[in-house]
Amino acid sequence: MKALFKIESGEAVIKKTKPHSASFLSSPAFMVGAFFLLIGLPKELFSSNLLVRGLLVGAGLLFIGVSYVRRVLAYTLYFTDRRVVSDYSLLRKNYREIYYDNTMEVQVVQDIFGKAFGYAEVWIFGKQNGWVVGRMRGVRLGDTYIVVNKAWKKETTNA
Repeated sequence: MKALFKIESGEAVIKKTKPHSASFLSSPAFMVGAFFLLIGLPKELFSSNLLVRGLLVGAGLLFIGVSYVRRVLAYTLYFTDRRVVSDYSLLRKNYREIYYDNTMEVQVVQDIFGKAFGYAEVWIFGKQNGWVVGRMRGVRLGDTYIVVNKAWKKETTNA
């Protein structure tokens, strides 16, 4: 599959990366899969019915696998000197970009898994052909600094 992201003339890519490999831990699909595994693995709950246990464990593994593919493998994140781009390609293609010059607010949010494993969610608010809200999940902490520093590069004081 071909990516929708294209470099503009004079633009340089600072970093091309994938979301943090642990970022799928906070997804609802992972939580459902973990729940199915939790109730399917102990023999005491469904000791007489091996089929039910097998279905629960299989569904749990399926949900966990899908959450990993969806949250980690399907996204590619590009950080350039002009913009930040999120390129999603699994069953459909989705492309989101916002130029640093059009950024009005950047929020970096860490949940409990993000604190433990070193990633965050980055929300970028700006005006670009109407309002743009960009949400990038699983961004490594070092990469969040690229967004924050580039978005506010023109606000340095000359005092």
